[in-house]
Amino acid sequence: MTEVINREKGKKEGVYIEKMDGDKELFDANKLRASLRRAKASEETIEIIVGKIESELFEGMTTGDIYRNAYEMLEQSEKPIAARYSLRRALADLGPTGFPFEFFVGEIFRTKGYQVKTGEVVQGRCSEHEVDMIAENDSNIISMEIKFHNSVKIKSDMKVALYVKARFDDIMQGQSNTTKNHEGWLLTNTKFTRNVLRYAECSGLKIVSWSYPEDGSLQTMIEEAGLHPLTCLSSLPDHEKKLLMNDGVVLCRDVKKNTHLLETYGLSAETISAIQEEAASVCNTGAAFIETNKEGVLQ
Repeated sequence: MTEVINREKGKKEGVYIEKMDGDKELFDANKLRASLRRAKASEETIEIIVGKIESELFEGMTTGDIYRNAYEMLEQSEKPIAARYSLRRALADLGPTGFPFEFFVGEIFRTKGYQVKTGEVVQGRCSEHEVDMIAENDSNIISMEIKFHNSVKIKSDMKVALYVKARFDDIMQGQSNTTKNHEGWLLTNTKFTRNVLRYAECSGLKIVSWSYPEDGSLQTMIEEAGLHPLTCLSSLPDHEKKLLMNDGVVLCRDVKKNTHLLETYGLSAETISAIQEEAASVCNTGAAFIETNKEGVLQ
């Protein structure tokens, strides 16, 4: 579709952009505004970024192009906001294995008051099953299969959903003696295919992805918990991020507590100070986000 110039506003209208899955949709400036507000950018900053991106739109531009342009503008002026804006991609950077992501998800549930175990073998009605994570409190047990992807473009498909549902059905039947509410969850850091969404709604399988369900997505849980992965930090070099994860440090907040590790990696005092300052700013979320979202500002 040929772009149309709005002469009054000097902005382009009717420009189709390409999504990560290859589909195309009309550029919506309000979606960009919402994602920037969610990262806690000021209204002034938001309008500057939106105006700049609108002026540079072209047919076939990708959502990745828009993200990179917005991130670069934020990173130059407001690193903590850029870090929060990059959250989705920062989760993918927790790889290449899924263990740091599993630890990260476990910490989210610990903030909710759950006791968390990973890699547990559970007896089902017909077979034993290794469960990625079990979260338990006084009234609930959640058995969770966690699917980690190194790229935000990868979606979990029907094969995964069918496999997980069959395993959880067997586990539920084998654990029927418990008085607690027992649920089986499939959680991913990216998205599910449309078929999985339909299947989960029909079958009763509880699924959680980056943006689904609307009232309990992974993104929302992270923001409510005030937790962010250390991969959000632009001040922290990539090599040192991997070293920290190898040493069991995954959370942004824990970077502040591990100055001695940063020193052993040979980082300068100035770099360490910048890292910890950024970490402190990025972690200062949670309650403020909840109050803002209650008022509907981010909807």
